[in-house]
Amino acid sequence: MLKMSTKPKVAITHDYLNAYGGAESVANAIWELYPDAPIYTALYDSKAFAGTDAFKGADIRCPRLAKHPLMHKFYKYLVPLYPLLFERLDLSSYDIVISSSANFAKGVRTRKEQLHISYIHTPPRFLYGYPTETSKRDIWYWKPVLKCVDFFLRKWDQEAAKRPDFLLCNSKEVQQRIRKFYKREAKIIPPFFSLCKKYEKSPAEMGGYYLIITRMSLYKNPDKVILACKELGKDLKVAGGGKELERFRKIVENAPFSEGKIEVLGFVSEERKAALLNGCRAFIYPVEYEDFGMAPLEAMHFGKPAMVLNQGGFKDYFVDGYNGVFIESPTVDGVKKAIERFEVLEKKVNWEKNCKETAGGYTRERFQDELGTYVNRKWGEFKEIRAVNPNFLGV
Repeated sequence: MLKMSTKPKVAITHDYLNAYGGAESVANAIWELYPDAPIYTALYDSKAFAGTDAFKGADIRCPRLAKHPLMHKFYKYLVPLYPLLFERLDLSSYDIVISSSANFAKGVRTRKEQLHISYIHTPPRFLYGYPTETSKRDIWYWKPVLKCVDFFLRKWDQEAAKRPDFLLCNSKEVQQRIRKFYKREAKIIPPFFSLCKKYEKSPAEMGGYYLIITRMSLYKNPDKVILACKELGKDLKVAGGGKELERFRKIVENAPFSEGKIEVLGFVSEERKAALLNGCRAFIYPVEYEDFGMAPLEAMHFGKPAMVLNQGGFKDYFVDGYNGVFIESPTVDGVKKAIERFEVLEKKVNWEKNCKETAGGYTRERFQDELGTYVNRKWGEFKEIRAVNPNFLGV
């Protein structure tokens, strides 16, 4: 008969903690449910969470070298080593392991008497042909090398996806990817928008402008929004940091003159972000094949409609003509047509009511309640089944 502690010991694994985005917000919410749980990760940079309330007081464990500044600069070159790092973690003293993974954290090895639940943000985008921030796979001298590396990483990833007892995910889009690449089923527990509450009532930054807030990466398509607004003569504010920031500033400078005012703001504080969202006319976000797409929900929280691509995780919560307008193609022309259609509908739809109703279903409290209930239920079932059949494997 298995001996189970009354209160299970929990460990959390997460790919990297060197930037604060949607996946890290979800990992933080999981940790808030289990504040005694250590968090194992491949990379940690405390500066990435300065000014946020994330992971305050958390026991974060990573290799000593992973805290060195040079690692944060070159960590992507060490990607082939990360599967080994997670596989070698000794988690044998825990009853429950919860992995938060878009890459390798799901690949930890657990014993039969341990319950492993993995929240899959997405199968690794770079391994399965989805757009990413890096363009190295398109460069002729990197292409053959990375093709070989990716082949072995993909094989490892598909084997690693068999290890968790149960899979969770964030959207129908990712559920379908898991079904396609891993041949497994996953339960959807949608994430939440993650505005810092103390800034939610920041005074609006007024001006009748369109807005995009995103990392400055080519696959996020801020250039399409800039050029569309330039051609239509619309005011636009572009916020977010990233390696392509200067490229997009030059696009603004070099584009033909128009009556619209285009501002590239760079990285903005949480307070400024809330003020921008509160004051914008509409939020434009033409990112391709988003896993879930949290940013438009932040705008909807302030009653602001969004324009998003008719694909990916957006389709779980977006209703064309109700809380925004679909962009039919990730092109300048596609964005222009969406703006023109939005302006036809602008005075005919109660955007504020509809958008706030949509955003109201995606709160941190709802996520934590669903996840905590699921883990407790599976732990109860797991103890009962394993007591009878120690060889049981989760579905």
